[in-house]
Amino acid sequence: MKMLRRSLLVAACALVALTVSLSAHMKLEKAEPAADAALTASPKHVQLWFTEKPDLKVTKVELKGPAGPVKLAAAHMMGAMSVMAALEGELADGAYTVSWQSAGNDGHVQKGEYAFRLKRAK
Repeated sequence: MKMLRRSLLVAACALVALTVSLSAHMKLEKAEPAADAALTASPKHVQLWFTEKPDLKVTKVELKGPAGPVKLAAAHMMGAMSVMAALEGELADGAYTVSWQSAGNDGHVQKGEYAFRLKRAK
């Protein structure tokens, strides 16, 4: 019984340590256009806000739409914890996916993606 309690305690400590370690990675806090947004006008840029200062050396922002990849200007810092990439031109109506990559204080590269839709009012 004593051995079982000790094993459970060790397992619980390992789980807590893993949870703390995983939560230390940077996360996407907010985006513009927002995830699952239904836009009625073409956005001018993609801007991402993170929970930590992003490392611009490893940061990538990509946009794909109904016709494939969309040309974006290079991502640049917009304040301490945000990056922005301007769109080069207008978007056509349809579904779009933003893919991003960056790293925070711990240097671990994080990746993610989200979608939004554009349908202009007729």
